[in-house]
Amino acid sequence: MVQIRDNSAILPEPPPELLYRHHSRLRTCLPELWASRDIILTLAERDFRAQYKQATLGVMWALLAPMAMLFIFTVIFSRTQVYGIAGIPYPIFAYIGILCWNFFAQALGTGGNSLLSNNALMSKTQFPRECFPLETVLVTALNTVISWIPLAVLFVVYGFVPAATSVWVPLLMVIELIFTIGVTVGISAMIIQMRDLVQVLPIVISLGLFVTPVIWQFDKIPPEWQLVYGFVNPLGPVIDDARRTILLGLSPSWGPLLAAGLGAVSYLALGYWLFKRYEVNFADIA
Repeated sequence: MVQIRDNSAILPEPPPELLYRHHSRLRTCLPELWASRDIILTLAERDFRAQYKQATLGVMWALLAPMAMLFIFTVIFSRTQVYGIAGIPYPIFAYIGILCWNFFAQALGTGGNSLLSNNALMSKTQFPRECFPLETVLVTALNTVISWIPLAVLFVVYGFVPAATSVWVPLLMVIELIFTIGVTVGISAMIIQMRDLVQVLPIVISLGLFVTPVIWQFDKIPPEWQLVYGFVNPLGPVIDDARRTILLGLSPSWGPLLAAGLGAVSYLALGYWLFKRYEVNFADIA
């Protein structure tokens, strides 16, 4: 006897209450991620080698990109009194901001699309999906370390000696790293759900350059808004305090920096929550 089934009752996709009932706990996710650290290193090594394998200048491109930005900013802004710090060579002032900004922008630009670009590998493996955006952040960090070389050259050319308060720079870099990982992980998960973000992301990154104190000073923001700005955009206090500690010999401005630290941790928590919430259907949608 042939059984006739009504296919019209079958839904085209699972209802949202089933699709998003995926819950992950930090006490299990973080140990799994730490156990996969070798995978992150392997993927990072693969991408770092591939990045420069066919390039004639090779790793030199990690130096040329920020130097090109520095040249443009110096030509356009160095002769105005609105930008820069009195008594500090403008190329040094601008290059510190460029280094901080480029790390965030490049990590977000490549890491945001990391799940899409690794779709074939993602559908055939079982390791934590966070490895893909995290390895792009690691590759960008390696490029940024190389990009610090021209800054040392600028110090020599202008006869400028970094202040002893530069010891605070590692703390600033940790805050930026936390912020960058949080945003990159969250955006990579959202791009899987909303493909229009692939087109929107470069525009947002380009506009972000001008609302972040890369070419201008943080004190242009009214004092009553600096804490709010630091929470929303932790890069602002990070760049400002990098200049304060390296160039002026001052301690970090603790109010905005604490707001930036709190904001960075909030971005990390939100980004990771979004990632784990949508993770269950990455392979199907991508």
